[in-house]
Amino acid sequence: MDTTRLIYTNDRCVGCKRCISVCPVLNANMVASEEYNTRIEVNSEQCISCGSCFDVCEHQARSYEDDTECLFADLEKGEKISLLVAPAFLVNYPDEYGTVLGGLKNLGVNRIVSVSYGADITTWAYIHYITENGFLGGISQPCPAVVDYVEKYVPDLIEKLVPVHSPMMCTAIYLKKYEKLPDKLAFISPCIAKKKEIADPNTYGYISYNVTFDHLMEYIRKHNIYGASVQDEIEYGNGAIYPMPGGLKENVYWFCGEE
Repeated sequence: MDTTRLIYTNDRCVGCKRCISVCPVLNANMVASEEYNTRIEVNSEQCISCGSCFDVCEHQARSYEDDTECLFADLEKGEKISLLVAPAFLVNYPDEYGTVLGGLKNLGVNRIVSVSYGADITTWAYIHYITENGFLGGISQPCPAVVDYVEKYVPDLIEKLVPVHSPMMCTAIYLKKYEKLPDKLAFISPCIAKKKEIADPNTYGYISYNVTFDHLMEYIRKHNIYGASVQDEIEYGNGAIYPMPGGLKENVYWFCGEE
């Protein structure tokens, strides 16, 4: 997949410009006039894939690409694949969580690990960095849209990015480096922009697929891919609260105090 074109305008666009009004990037939307109507196209080189345009568009005129189709095609080919599951997946689909994972197991998925475990590792790494370096404030890195924005548009802030991987990557590093897992890894993901993090050279190619909740559940329901309920396999702690606003901060406060 071309990671520079994750979000694009579909045929429903009426040129209302609501996407422009909420976009944090000045040139990420382009007005394309045709003979009888106006479309707002995405400038893929400028877009940070934050998804704000999806929230405001009343016409469902934005679409995006991920690796859902590729994941199922590779499972059908017999590829050895394990899943990293974002903790928000359980929050968003509490009644289907276990049976969806069971259905994926039936298709050949090997291991299933909650990224809550990696979030606990991320918390440890932040605490270590804070206490070892007299840390007085910076920008956390779990959100690739934020990182992309900093790198592209406010490079003076790059030095303020905390040098700690996201929970997704901490989980992948644990499985690859310490458990020597040879499988391809698929991230069950709440975030379009995670594909950019996965494709970044600094993430070692450890993860092969970004499979977003919406596209996964659409595929699951269309093809009735359910099975006997199974759960993720590694225990975790407060990393499970990372999906809530300020989840990382609350984890650090829990161990270090607000001072």
